[in-house]
Order: sequence, then structure tokens, then C-alpha cells
Amino acid sequence: MSNYRDVNNQLDKVSFRAAIFIVVMLYLVLGSYWFYVTLMYSPMLVLKFQMYKELLKETWWILTYYSSEFGLSIGIVFRWVAGILAAYVAAVLLKGGLSALARVKGKAGVAILLEGLYILTYAPSAFLGFVYPIAESRNLWYFEPRPPWMIVFLVAGLACLGMVTIVAPPIFKLGLKLIRNGSIIEIAKWASITGVSYLFAMFWWNYTMCWIATLVKWPERAQPGIGILYNPISAASFIITVIGLLLIAVIAFKSIMPAVKGKPDKVNKRRVGFILIAFGGYFILMLILYAAAGGYYAQPTTWMEIIGPHNPDLWCIGLIIPGLLLTRARDKSSLS
Repeated sequence: MSNYRDVNNQLDKVSFRAAIFIVVMLYLVLGSYWFYVTLMYSPMLVLKFQMYKELLKETWWILTYYSSEFGLSIGIVFRWVAGILAAYVAAVLLKGGLSALARVKGKAGVAILLEGLYILTYAPSAFLGFVYPIAESRNLWYFEPRPPWMIVFLVAGLACLGMVTIVAPPIFKLGLKLIRNGSIIEIAKWASITGVSYLFAMFWWNYTMCWIATLVKWPERAQPGIGILYNPISAASFIITVIGLLLIAVIAFKSIMPAVKGKPDKVNKRRVGFILIAFGGYFILMLILYAAAGGYYAQPTTWMEIIGPHNPDLWCIGLIIPGLLLTRARDKSSLS
């Protein structure tokens, strides 16, 4: 019964429900921006198909390129719809509190399943990353200036493969548990596993691969290679990303183990709060370092292209707010 009581204690607080609402709205705003970008970009792929066909040349490479580009576009639509559903759920909970939980649980599950589909749409990009060396050896087009094969292998191949294989399974399990009205213990278990899988694969692994790709020399993009680490700002960003995010993920993994073992009330709620603050703070720090380095136009590297103000993961900054509320919890040994 303590599991249910702890959940009620958190959701019964207007401040905590408002914090969740803010996080979800940030997720929706970023999703809406990328939905707009997709609406502007995707039709061009169809309208200029003849041009791309001549550039890409070989049928297998045309199919690979288009499946990657359209796959990501479809994924962005999935995430946008997930954001709308999640915003509805958060708004209903904000207004109705605990009494509204039962009627939005299923919709929350659908939103999470849509996020899972978004993750799966990275699969064609992962495939492209692994076969791109063949395309490069055959002098086939892939954007201008054409990136070295190692960069595409790291950013598309290894990074996307990690996200698809590690994040997708638990997030689908979580969504189905919510839709099928699973027990609070099961939902807490899979929510914890999903959260940690995001930290390890979506963020640490993905961003580390992007940083390693930035250490590959790419003269056409003024990317100097490993020498970029002689720059103090770049070195700080590299260390904070590769080591800092890994530490956050490892600490989070250790912290949620009681929930994975079926005892979510034994999770240290304050520690989870500090983890959320550190994680959200990472993105603020990256934006500060991005600005200090002069932005993408001053340093047009792989990393600067990904971590800039248009980064779709910037909604995570909002996690600082529920994190602050959790650190104020009186009971240091419980978590809902």
C-alpha cells in the first residue's frame, strides 16, 4: 500500500503536477518546431526526386537515402502527436489531480507508444550509417560537403543503432503497461528502466558518438580533428558530455534499482531530484559553451550542429523544475 500512497502524495501536489505540465509543454513546443521544419523539408524530397535520383545514382542508395530521410520525418510526426496527447494528459492531471488519473492513463500509454515509434524510425538511419562506406567507395552523393565515412558510421550507424535497440523495447513495454492498466509496481519498474535507457542510449551514447565523430578530421567543414580538444571550451564540452553524462546515467541506474526489483517506495526521491537537476543543467551548460564558442558559424563542426539551440532534446531543461521539488521531499527513502 505504501507504493500507492507515495504516488498519491506526489500527484496530489499542485506544484508537482504543474512542473510535469511545464516539462510536457516544452516537449510539445520543441516537437512542434521540428514538425514545422519537416513540413517544409519533406515535400522537397518528392518535388526534387529527379534531381536526387541523378545525384544518388544507384537504386539501392536511392532507397537507403529516402528511407532514412522519410523515416525521420515520419518519426517527427509521431513525436508531435505524442506531444499533443501528453499535453492533454498533463493538463487534465493538473486540473483534476488524482481523480483524473484513471481516465488519462490509457492516453498516456498511447503517447509513450508513439514516442517509441519515433525511436524506431531511427532504424533506417542506422542501416544507412553501416552501408555508407560502400556508397563513399562508389563515389555516391550524400550531402555537401560529403562527410567522411567514419563520421556517418558513428553518428548514424552506431548512435542510431544504440537508440533503437536499447530504448525501444522498454518504452513499448511501459506504454503497454499503462494501456492495459498495469499495477503501479510494474509501471514504476518499466518507467525507471525506460528513463535509464534514455540516459545511456539516447543521450550519453548518442552524444558521445557525435563527439567522437567531431574528432574526425573534415577539412571541408573546418573540422580540425582531435586538435579541437586544445580549445578549452571544446575540451570542457567533451569531458562534460563523455564523462559527465555517463556518471549521471550510472548514478541514475543505481538509484532506480529498488523500483526495478518491485520496491519503488525504497527509491531515494531526493537523489532522483538531484539527478534531474544535473541532467537538465547539462543542456544549459552546453548552450552556454555553444555561445561562448561563437556558435555553429564560428565552429561548424559535427558537435556544434547537433548541440545548438535547435537541439530537439532541449525540453529536458524543464526537468530541473520537478527535480527541485523532489529534492525538498522529507522522506529520503521513498519515491513515487
